[in-house]
This record gives sequence, structure tokens and C-alpha cells, in this order.
Amino acid sequence: MIVVNFPLRYTTKSSVKAVFLLGCFIFLFNTVNSQNMDDFIEYDSFVIIEKPQKTYKGFYKDGKPYNGYFSKGNDEFPRVDYYENGETKFQYSLDIYQMTLGMESSEIDGFQEEEGEAMNEEDYNEYIKNKYKPKLNIKSVYQNGKITDGYEYMELDSGIISKKIEKEKTTALHIDAFAMHYYQRTSLVLVSDTLIIGSPTIAAAGESIEIRLFNDNQTWITNYHIEGEKIGANYYKEGEIKSLPADCTLFTYDQNNVTYNFGRGGFKKYSGKLDLIDIQKMYFEKPEIFANKNMQSFFDEFIKAFTVEIQKEDRQRLQEPEIFRGYIITGEKGEIIKGIRFFEKETDSYYEEYKNGKKIKKEKIDLINFQKTFKEYLESTRND
Repeated sequence: MIVVNFPLRYTTKSSVKAVFLLGCFIFLFNTVNSQNMDDFIEYDSFVIIEKPQKTYKGFYKDGKPYNGYFSKGNDEFPRVDYYENGETKFQYSLDIYQMTLGMESSEIDGFQEEEGEAMNEEDYNEYIKNKYKPKLNIKSVYQNGKITDGYEYMELDSGIISKKIEKEKTTALHIDAFAMHYYQRTSLVLVSDTLIIGSPTIAAAGESIEIRLFNDNQTWITNYHIEGEKIGANYYKEGEIKSLPADCTLFTYDQNNVTYNFGRGGFKKYSGKLDLIDIQKMYFEKPEIFANKNMQSFFDEFIKAFTVEIQKEDRQRLQEPEIFRGYIITGEKGEIIKGIRFFEKETDSYYEEYKNGKKIKKEKIDLINFQKTFKEYLESTRND
């Protein structure tokens, strides 16, 4: 057996070097890890109902949220995203309507006061602090960075828009508007093939207001209800109307080379509170939305247009139609009682005038010259 004796001095130096290198490696590893994972933020200004804690931590990696809880929004209306390995998994939020009315849950496991139990000053201060924290009781689910079940939110200068999503489809929209000593919620809820518009805040004050928007045989109809009674309706139709709505005032006009019809009927009584959503303005400015036959597609397009409109600082007045084609008033069975109407033919286009349920005039005219006749007719009816 051959024995090789290394000098003790050499062995000692090698050991010191090895220990030194190992120490440097551990230090660098911990430093990098600290830079990547030990930076965190801690919150104590809200409580998540599903996971009640005194504080919530969120850890960063490379300066980006990586694990834990990260708050967004403001202190009055926080939304909290929960991350796992850099991916958003859940969002926690609260219902603004319930919060405003003070209806959100005030008892949370681990924070409630036991009946008859005396608290010292420190416990009492902690109890009061937690009692009035925003309580996040809505859980939304993320998939690939998008909420597929739950709520999406948009903050406005004077309110918040909440979009409810179920199985990747939008089923409701809530508009919460705030002003000095004022709060109102307007809700748009898609139920089957009908969009129901109402206000729970108005209902809570003792008045029932409801608007129902639906498509019937390619005509969009908006029915207005007060206390369950239908008090009137609006009609929106692209192209020629073959069956006229009953008890209605109907305008026919052209915009961007497309013919549209807008009708309004009933309304022997009215309430300004029915103007929850200006559907009429949406129809005049974005009529292409109403070309959708599928109610879900219509609702999606309606929401996009509405959210753009509500954020405009300078809201312009509606422009006058480019071309007028008719103005008529119908009776209980849809018969023409009064008005003027243009009929376009390949040759010999003409217009008809009606009064007291009878046709009193028929003359040949082209569409351009009809514009003068139409405006003169409207002026004469105003003076009647």
C-alpha cells in the first residue's frame, strides 16, 4: 500500500479555501433570494371573509407580484389579487351596494365579539378596527390572466362599473354613481333573451322602476314599467317596417346610407327616474349594435359602447339625421292616423300624407325634394 502524506500546511489552506467558497456561495444565494423573494408588502386595511387574518402579505420576485395578496383600487373599495408562483389565481372584492347600505357582514371568524365577554382597551380597539374594515366577500376566478367567473371593475371619476361574469359570459352590469349626499345603483341584468334594467336604490326608496329591452321579429322594443304597470314603449328597427307598432309616433330616417326607424308609444304618464340608461341615444349614435340578432352579442357590444360613452367628458348633442323618410302616428291597431311618408320606387317614387285616419294626398317626388316637403309638413303640424 502506498501512503501519500500531504503537508499539513497545504491541507489547512485547502480546507479554509473550501469553507470560504462555500460561505460565499451561501451568501450570494441568500442575497439573490432576498432580492427576489424577501421583498414583501403587508396589509391590515381589509378582511377577506374566506380567509380572515389580521394581516395579509404579498411577496415580490424580480419586482413583480409572485406569491400572496396584492391590493389594488382604493381604501374605500379595495380589490385584492391572490398570486401563486407569479400567476393570478383569485380576486377578492365586495359588493358596493351592500357596503353603501351597511349590509356587509360584520361578523368574521376570529374577529367577532363573544356575548358577555369583557374586553380590555387593547382588545376593544382591535375589535373596532376590524369591525369597520372593508369585508371582501366576493371571490372571482382568474384563468390565463382573465376573470372567467366573478366580477371585473372599472373605476370612474364619480363611480364604479361592475361587470358580472359567469362561465366566461357577461350576465350583468352594475353602475354605482356617487355625488355629494347622493348614491344610486343602476343594474342591467341579462335574463334569457331580455335585458332588464332597474335600480335597487330607487326600489329601496319605495318606487318600482323597470325597463325591459328585447328583440321581437327583428324589431328592438323597450318596455317601461312603473309599479309593475307598462306605461310606454320605444321601438328601434333597421330597414323597412312592414307591420307598424300600435299607438306610436314613428320617425323614419337615413344615416350613413342606412334606413332606421325610431318609435315611441304610450307614455300617458312618465317619471324622470326611468332615464336610468339612455338607450335612445345609444341607438342614434351606435345603431350598428342593434344589428346583432344574438342577445349575448348585443349585450357585450352594448356594454363596450356604454362604458366608452360614460367616460366622455364632452358629450355632444345628437345630430339631426341626414335624410328624413317619414313621420307617422298610429292608432290602437297600428293603422296610420296622421303623418307623411315617402315611398321609394325604381321609377315614380312618391309620398303620401294622412289625416284623421285617411290618406289625403299622394304625389310623385324624389327623396331629395321630399326633404323640403317633409320639413314644411313638420312646421305646419307644430302650428296646428
